[in-house]
Amino acid sequence: MVRTESREKNTDLVYCFILSFLVILVILAGGCTGNPASHPSSPTPDYSRQTQAPTPFPAEAVIPATSAVTPAPVNQRDRNILVIKNIVEEYHKTHTYNLPDMYACAQMSQDVWDMVETRGINATIGIGKIDGDITSVQDADHAWVLAEIAPGENIAMETTGGYLVCSSPGICAVNNPRYYKGWIFTTPKELQDYLKNGPCTPGYIPGNDSQCHPACGGNAYCTDNAVCVNGECRGCDTGYVFGQDLQCHPVCGSGTTYCTGNAVCVNGECRSCNPGYVFGQDLQCHLACGDGHSYCAGNDVCVNGRCISCGAGYYLGTDLQCHKS
Repeated sequence: MVRTESREKNTDLVYCFILSFLVILVILAGGCTGNPASHPSSPTPDYSRQTQAPTPFPAEAVIPATSAVTPAPVNQRDRNILVIKNIVEEYHKTHTYNLPDMYACAQMSQDVWDMVETRGINATIGIGKIDGDITSVQDADHAWVLAEIAPGENIAMETTGGYLVCSSPGICAVNNPRYYKGWIFTTPKELQDYLKNGPCTPGYIPGNDSQCHPACGGNAYCTDNAVCVNGECRGCDTGYVFGQDLQCHPVCGSGTTYCTGNAVCVNGECRSCNPGYVFGQDLQCHLACGDGHSYCAGNDVCVNGRCISCGAGYYLGTDLQCHKS
């Protein structure tokens, strides 16, 4: 009997131990996974208000602190400068200049001219010599583009080098005033015609009309009715022509004809009188009186260079006095 009771007590102790162990496990598990509502002192995190950390640039995309950043254009002039700068730089990346002659740089200038015009910017093509001063187009050995960034303001584009040329270091990489001297062609066709036909004979230069004109003052020539006088083109206002006496005269008939001396233009024809006579307003010749440009009208008589007349009812006698009729 004693041995039996001992076994029963041992069994009860084992059951108590197992039950206590299970209770401890339940308590521990409840402490780790308990309902947040049972812990009012620990608020639920609001992940919707958290900011995600920015993704860093790849190493090759990091911009050094010393890199120059092109400022944003503020007006049309600045926008035009940025446009032509990008054009000439991008063109240079895909084109190679390896022929030291006029043909190669002329072809490249024609390409860039077309790109600039396509962007709505006026452009011309210049030719000349950028490493020396010349006075004849026959000595020109280089071509470039001049872009009009603003009315009357041009910037040279060196198409073989991929940069701008001007006196402003903030805009252009190179300053060379010879890019603003030389001979100008308004279209690639004019330049092609010039290259095809060859230079003009000495003393003449090619014009914008692809024709050769007498040079006036170096690399310029006179247009319309202007005349070259001592290396300077001189012209007259509309309706006048520059005469051999270096004065402006009213046009008579054709656009290059004018009346000389005392001649008067009548219906497009110069009419004049014999020496000592003046062409009058009645289109007749009258004896000159006084300075040679005046005459006496009506019954007036010229006396010692003066026109003398008498009143109504009187006449001028041979004694140069007025007498009653």
